[in-house]
Amino acid sequence: MNHATPDEIDLVLVGGGHAHVAVLRRLAMRPWPGVRTTLVSREIHTPYSGMLPGHVAGHYDFDAVHIDLGPLAAAAGARLVHASLEGLDPSAGRVRLAGRPELRFDVLSLDTGSTPSLAAVPGAEGRVIPVKPISRFLPRLAALLERVDRAARPLDLAVVGAGPAGTELVLALAERLEREGLRARARLHLAGAGAAPLPDLPPKYGERFRHELERREVTVHERFRVAAVHDDRLLAEDGRSLAVDEVLWVTQAAAPAWAAASGLEVDERGFVAVGETLQSVSHPDVFAAGDLAALTHAPRPKSGVFAVRAGPVLARNLEHWIRGRPLDRWRPQRRALYLVSTGDRRAVAVRPGLPLVSGRWVWRWKDHIDRRFMDRFGKLPAMGAPAKPSIVGAARGGGRVAAGMRCAGCGSKVGAGPLAGALARADAAAPFEDAAALAVDGTTVYQTVDGFPLPVPDLWLGGRIAALHALGDLHAMGAEPLGALALAAVPYAAPGLMEEDLAQLMSGVRRELDAHGCPLLGGHSCEGPVPTLGLALTGRVPADAPVLRKDGARPGDVLLLTKALGTGVLLAGTAAGRLPSRLRVGAIEAMLHSNAAALPVLRAHGARAATDVTGFGLLGHATELARASQATVTLDVAAPVPLAGAREALAAGEASSLQGDNERVLDDVLLRGCTAELPAVRLLCDPQTCGGLLAAVPAEAAEPCLAALAEAGYGAARRVGTVGPAPARGEPSLVLELAHGA
Repeated sequence: MNHATPDEIDLVLVGGGHAHVAVLRRLAMRPWPGVRTTLVSREIHTPYSGMLPGHVAGHYDFDAVHIDLGPLAAAAGARLVHASLEGLDPSAGRVRLAGRPELRFDVLSLDTGSTPSLAAVPGAEGRVIPVKPISRFLPRLAALLERVDRAARPLDLAVVGAGPAGTELVLALAERLEREGLRARARLHLAGAGAAPLPDLPPKYGERFRHELERREVTVHERFRVAAVHDDRLLAEDGRSLAVDEVLWVTQAAAPAWAAASGLEVDERGFVAVGETLQSVSHPDVFAAGDLAALTHAPRPKSGVFAVRAGPVLARNLEHWIRGRPLDRWRPQRRALYLVSTGDRRAVAVRPGLPLVSGRWVWRWKDHIDRRFMDRFGKLPAMGAPAKPSIVGAARGGGRVAAGMRCAGCGSKVGAGPLAGALARADAAAPFEDAAALAVDGTTVYQTVDGFPLPVPDLWLGGRIAALHALGDLHAMGAEPLGALALAAVPYAAPGLMEEDLAQLMSGVRRELDAHGCPLLGGHSCEGPVPTLGLALTGRVPADAPVLRKDGARPGDVLLLTKALGTGVLLAGTAAGRLPSRLRVGAIEAMLHSNAAALPVLRAHGARAATDVTGFGLLGHATELARASQATVTLDVAAPVPLAGAREALAAGEASSLQGDNERVLDDVLLRGCTAELPAVRLLCDPQTCGGLLAAVPAEAAEPCLAALAEAGYGAARRVGTVGPAPARGEPSLVLELAHGA
């Protein structure tokens, strides 16, 4: 095998802050061969702090102010791990993550940001709304606005912190309330420890913003240093109190507790101490930037301005460190220019030594700068080498095979047509169940095998998904797992990196197998072009339970589907960078929902047949059930629940690479009141990874079964069709109808 340049070193970036997105962009523009990059981020969409006030005011939507880390990481060739940092051991080269195995690193970069300091103020924890992290602030802001809208009286809303960020926030909130017709339902307050707003800047700026605050009817509470927070009021150190209903907290930043506990040298406030090269002063293989970093050579305020400026220097120094070259020195500018918005598409240019300028043109200037910054991360180079055009002419059958990206997960299955032809030629075309029955000394066991290239770049998560997908075959038969064998392939790399890959992959597998009482009995490993996992499973149906075969459905039965549809199109669209990564998060949550708990519910309600909905989509697997049961199956096109964004993605032209093969079954389906182009119909052909169970139950048990499934956690379970008599000769065994709109 002629491998591409093997990876030799692990670069781990923790945090999706302003400096790290610059590192990723540099990697996308000019890759570093031999370096395996992993981005660990608590957020999939990282907010740009410079546009937060505009978002709060209602001038920008969510996507305008967030960088989608999914396509950015993919363009950079980086693995994206969606997880929270719990701690690290820099001496051992280990990063500890919440709820999952540690990650190794050879070189580590930290850009996790900061949060407002609450610990020193009694009552603040859990009572106030910190503005950072922004991802947690935005949902709480939405809830606050809903509360204002529902309240029987005007509410008192206070912003604590009268620096540029707090002043901007309260003015933006005033604008948002005005835009939504709620301004009369809220009294706004700004509480600061200084004698005026923006106390650390020349007085002219404080006076300018005092005027803006008065104009927007915001009450300013000067020299109001909060000493305690009660349920209904703020208490100042001098004894004054302020009645409040909600409190937004924008005060001095605090360092995360793990920084000091890690063994890295920190400053007096607990931030990671770095020198001119952005390296830790105690551990040269650890770098830090953004709010988390304390610049020992040039102390600066915690501000996104400095994080943005540090990004290119950090990228160069990480590359130079890996190459063994001298590092660049960085000394940030002493005075930064801040364009502080006044909420209503106007802004003030703030920089000591410059004359005070403000107005709509300053807002337009700020808007131009912010949008240009965001465009750098939204307009990325195409991922992967372009497919070379086939030389086969149309007269020789050319042009029939689509080039380009192919799906992983169950979307990588061989299509039903080629599969059936191959099995027929191999004299193995007998009908197959989800698992094969094997009699051993009077006991029947059920065996199955399943596997695929991992559908996500996170190997631990991919191992979990692959294990759950394989277990679905046993669940579909009503079988409980007895044991598993694994076949794992990981890319060729340095020995330590291959060990890490296998450990991450098999830790994910073990997590799900252990949760299902299924021991891992052994297996085999090999090198491969992409991480891949297969599992051979053996199971047994309890003696007092029926075997759920595909041939057990009877006329009059109702078909129930336990999970939503859409994993195929969402995985494909997000992998290509054409759909927002938050849709992938929803798909992953669905895939990680095991079918195990649905099995006893279906048994208790007399299920007679079942199959799991996987690569051939609901339509393909319903066809198998209909033919095996010698019945006609009628599916309600509108009944299955779509995952968020799935139908819209199909309507926009997104699809898994297996979609076209799956849609060929529509040639043999009777359509009533719908067309094959309808997104709801195409969704039935979407290949599912870790899909739900499709089960036939007696009609009288359908509604109680659905209620019990919902109680067991399957809120997306729906009645999706019915079973009828065998079709007449020449008639289709599957009917699609649009019963109540789609």
